[in-house]
Amino acid sequence: SMTVVPLGADTIETWRTGCVFFPPFIGPTAEGAVRTRNPGTNAFLNPQNPDPNSNLMTFSADGTAKSGCCCGYKKRRTSQKRAFHKVETRDLAGTWCGCCCSPCIPLWPLSCFYWTRKKALDEDRYAESGLRCGLCPWWSICSETYTRTYHDGGGGRSYPTNGFGLEDEITCIEGGCCPIASTYYRNSGYAAGGPFFA
Repeated sequence: SMTVVPLGADTIETWRTGCVFFPPFIGPTAEGAVRTRNPGTNAFLNPQNPDPNSNLMTFSADGTAKSGCCCGYKKRRTSQKRAFHKVETRDLAGTWCGCCCSPCIPLWPLSCFYWTRKKALDEDRYAESGLRCGLCPWWSICSETYTRTYHDGGGGRSYPTNGFGLEDEITCIEGGCCPIASTYYRNSGYAAGGPFFA
């Protein structure tokens, strides 16, 4: 399924969830992204992709959306229009549990599990510290600061997103745990980023 909310006239934030079943790849997927309109079209591109003609998500008047060659979505008749809802860092504060796993079954034993605590620093930053454990390493202690990402809407306007990235480029990889480059929040109780779910 997919949720789409506008961030401006030519920008949307998407949240997609699904399931992969193509053995040996099996498991849930979730992704958040900010996409900008390809000028003069109904196609939105992921600005993190350097090629403007790939990774396009195209919307049509009949309520369908297509991303790539095999991902198609149809708007439900009961779907309501949604406005952007900024997830507040104070609502993220507390204890979180999550996992970082590969959808490839042979790699499942290398999954990491997280027990962390988040503390709001201001409306755009939070500190996260706690324990990560898995097969490699057995455990590690992490302490990181995440900052909300803003999308430049042009004309001097900037829009907040529900995506947070590490404040610096140093990630907690000491023993081989999965680095979390960017985490998107669907709401104050659910987050995902790459192979990470909480």
